[in-house]
Formats: sequence, structure tokens, C-alpha cells
Amino acid sequence: MAGLQVRPITSEFGVEITGVEPVAPLPAEIRKQLKTLLDECGLLVFRGLDADTRFQTYLSEMLAGNDSVNPDDLRLFDDFRVSNVDKDNASPFGRLLYHHELMWVEDGCKVASLYGKHVEQPSVPTLFVSAEHAWKTLPGSLRARVGGRFAIHCQDATRQRRHNTNDVLQIAFDVEKFVRLPIGYRHPRNGQTVLYVCPLATHHIEGMDYEEGETLLEELFDHLYAAENVYAHEWRQGDLVIWDNVTLQHARPNVSFKGSPRVLRKTMTPHPTSEQSGLTEDKAPKFSTAET
Repeated sequence: MAGLQVRPITSEFGVEITGVEPVAPLPAEIRKQLKTLLDECGLLVFRGLDADTRFQTYLSEMLAGNDSVNPDDLRLFDDFRVSNVDKDNASPFGRLLYHHELMWVEDGCKVASLYGKHVEQPSVPTLFVSAEHAWKTLPGSLRARVGGRFAIHCQDATRQRRHNTNDVLQIAFDVEKFVRLPIGYRHPRNGQTVLYVCPLATHHIEGMDYEEGETLLEELFDHLYAAENVYAHEWRQGDLVIWDNVTLQHARPNVSFKGSPRVLRKTMTPHPTSEQSGLTEDKAPKFSTAET
């Protein structure tokens, strides 16, 4: 395998990588380079990769810190997809607000990935922002207001937001899960502080009434999601996108069943259990928007 070729995507995060062959296990030097790139850049993009579920899962496990991962012992979830073709798959329609995966589980999902299994154009992009960059650039007035404060997160807090539009996807969970974490959250692996709030999963700020808390959250969101901070990944079939789930948040514009087919195979490492997710294995999630 030849050396990697790396191209920065934005000035703050993300790289596009060529020179990786989708084989498992990868050579030690390639593994080392990819881990360094994930720690430094947060987002790795591989274009036109013929990657099966095993390689996608292996790469996620390896980048999450499992140095001894055996490709032959992996538990695979080939049917874990974000699709507007198969209505029973994850997030089949609607607009998804910014979030970290499994934000309601402390030290939950470390690395997430999506693979363009079937993508026709025009395709709806996935949007990314860096919560680490947002914390580093947080204005002093906002930093003073969130210093020492905690936020309460849950599986779906979209109903808490004051200004949602009708196309926002909402998911009904069988069991509600909550976690209390500092707004300035320290990354458990690299020690960097991230601005750990988002519109999809942050239920409220501890110690504030609804209006006061929402006003502060909206100011934090304006800073986090300013247009100059956003990378929009325009999907092509065969794209593999993998990211540090604590460092980065992601979202998407509205997806419709009437739009171009968009089937993205998904991994989360570690993969959530039913107890963590709040969804029981014998009940499908209930998806809706205010329009449905």
C-alpha cells in the first residue's frame, strides 16, 4: 500500500484522504497515520471507496482506540442505514438538527461513520461543525455565562426548541434517557474541551428557567453553527465519511421520500445497546414531523 495523500477540507477540521485500500487489518503505519489525522482533524473523508460493512466497522473500531480489533470477530450491522428508500431504517425523512450521536450516554459513541451505499443526484448533504473550534472561539461574554454550568441531554429534545420548523424530524423513544454533563465538556480521549450543547439533544441548562435557558442556548447555537464554521459533505456513491463524535456535530437538511435515493450505511463505535438507546428491539422507532 502506497503512502497516504491528504488534502485539508476546511481551515479548522476535516481532511480528504486517498491511498487507502479497503483491507483489514490495515498496515501498522497506515493505522498510525489515520489515528493521528482523526485526532488532529476530527473528520476523514474517503472518496470512491469500495468498502464493505466489515471494513467500515473495522476502521471505526480501530480509530476509536481498539488496537487489537480482529476483523474476523466483528459484530456487523449491515442493515443499520440512513435511507429515504427503506422506510423502516434510521431517520428516513425530515430535517435533522445538529447533534452528537448518543449524546445522552456519558462516554457513549466515540467514532461514527457513514458510507454512500446508493446515492443518486442531486443528493442531500451532511453538515458538520467542530464543537472544539466553537469552544476555543467562544466570545468572552458567552464563556462567562456558561462557566461551571451543566446541561441536561436526552434522546430527542426538538420539542424544546422555540423556533423549529415543520420539517424537523422527531423520534419517539420507548424509554427516556437523560445525562448531566458540563457545557464545557472535556473530551475523554484527547483532553480537549468542546462546546457540548446541541438543538437535537440538549433538553435544558441546569438551574435556568425555560426562557432564560433557551435564550442562552440560541446564542451558543448562533456561534456554533455560523455559516463560516460549516462543512457540507456533498454525497457521492462510494464515499466513506468517518468522524470523532465528541469533537464534531452533524446535521442534514430536509430529506424526502420523493427525493433522489440516498442510502447511507452507518456505524457507531461502540454500537449502542437497546438499554442505552432507549429503543427496545421488539419495537421500531416512531418517526414524525410537525407536517405528518
